[in-house]
Amino acid sequence: MLTISEARALIAEQVHILAPERVPLSAAHGRVLREALVADEHIPAFDRSAMDGYAVHGEGTGPFRIVADIPAGLVSERTIATGEGARVFTGSAIPAGATHVVIQELAQREGDSVSFSKRDAATNIRRRGEDACEGSVLIERGVRLGATELSLFAQLGKTNPLVSQRPRILHVATGSEIVPPDSSPQPGQIRDSNSTLVAALVADSGAEIVSQHRTGDDFAALLSAVKSAPAESWDVLLLSGGASVGDHDLGLKALQALGFTAHFQQLNLRPGKPLIFAARGRQIAFVIPGNPLSHVVCWHIAIRAALDMLTIGDAEFGLATAALGGATPLRGHARETWWPACLSWEGDAPVFLPLKWQSSGDLTGLVGFDALIRVPSNSPALQPGDKVSARLIRSFIA
Repeated sequence: MLTISEARALIAEQVHILAPERVPLSAAHGRVLREALVADEHIPAFDRSAMDGYAVHGEGTGPFRIVADIPAGLVSERTIATGEGARVFTGSAIPAGATHVVIQELAQREGDSVSFSKRDAATNIRRRGEDACEGSVLIERGVRLGATELSLFAQLGKTNPLVSQRPRILHVATGSEIVPPDSSPQPGQIRDSNSTLVAALVADSGAEIVSQHRTGDDFAALLSAVKSAPAESWDVLLLSGGASVGDHDLGLKALQALGFTAHFQQLNLRPGKPLIFAARGRQIAFVIPGNPLSHVVCWHIAIRAALDMLTIGDAEFGLATAALGGATPLRGHARETWWPACLSWEGDAPVFLPLKWQSSGDLTGLVGFDALIRVPSNSPALQPGDKVSARLIRSFIA
């Protein structure tokens, strides 16, 4: 069986990065930046007041003669001489000659004169270029754009960033036992949770769903569902269920009939051993073991990496280290195990607290999970207090 690193290397060989496109800021959230954002002006662009108060020239507590009133958004032509001041507000342009802004709370004004109860060394002026100078790289290529990054684009007037296309996902849920979530299952049936799970994982990753289907264990229906979406309309095919070798496991057979070449069919992974990865030209496909926990682990260990390769051209696989929390050891297994956990605190130290894992079909143990703890193949049991490595899910999603 392939190791995780071997599988990721095979995925990287088959994935072709998507072409970039320019989009408006309103469509750029969650996209990956494909060219660095470089400042074409100083930030701030001019000396600005950091406070409401008085811009003065000179030391001491006054009195200073008020010679100008400068609301934010206006520029005064008046030069402030020694012993003079101007009324300013947060964001006001600092007039020539002013050396300090004394905050309003310290001021006593009488007519055109102002004095201060005290002064300190703070200038309360945001100087031109103190945040960034013209020519500075503000956001590197490869960063996923969130709220603050988009705000910085707007501040610079860059309204059409060059970003990666969103990977387009075609998803088919198989299994004759599954029925829609709003249905009442008959004996032997279960509601389809994987379609909702996959749709949410796709959205969290910055990709998009082209369409979703349920086909049961019906080979013709499965092929028809895939073919119903024009080949040029999707980049990644995800099949939920049908990954093993049973009589009704149709995933590999369907991929081969569709012209895909399988590059691996098993991983040294628990849960998720029978994960299948295949490619057809620039399109890729995964057949995911049907149990929900297998879906989650396969997604964060392999599938999300493929989506990052499509958008960034690379995929980091960083692990965080902390103590194992709780009171129960984590037993080792012949396969590498990724155990759901939440990031918690014991005293002032972070710990990874393992969650309940009844089986790979148990969703109840995943509520609130933040991380997947790595338990190496054939390792002795990990004891509470041992240092362990984990994949941080929340930061990964973000």
